[in-house]
Amino acid sequence: MRKYNAEFIERVHEASKQDQDWQERKTELKELKQHGLQMPKHWDIIDELIYFKNLLYIPNDKELQTLIAKGCHDSQIAGHFGQERTIEIGCRDFYWKGLTNWMNNYERFCDECQDNE
Repeated sequence: MRKYNAEFIERVHEASKQDQDWQERKTELKELKQHGLQMPKHWDIIDELIYFKNLLYIPNDKELQTLIAKGCHDSQIAGHFGQERTIEIGCRDFYWKGLTNWMNNYERFCDECQDNE
């Protein structure tokens, strides 16, 4: 599992407070772990963060998801990556429902990419 900086982790924690589904999943996982019961396949909770298939589960928060998309898509050195590369980079470390569609839409509406077409 990848290490994230403290500021990013704090943003995940703050965003998770507004995501009911994220909170319910966290409660479920914590209870299972505390009672020594089997966790759902591919899910884990470590240091108050949720992981799915060893990927950090990101709350439903547009600002946080945009921050991640920018990091995966907007490279100052290599330029803006296309849809496939953006999704590949994002899927290395993160998971949220609809990530692929979300990343496709982010890239599709990127002003700089539109100007280069």
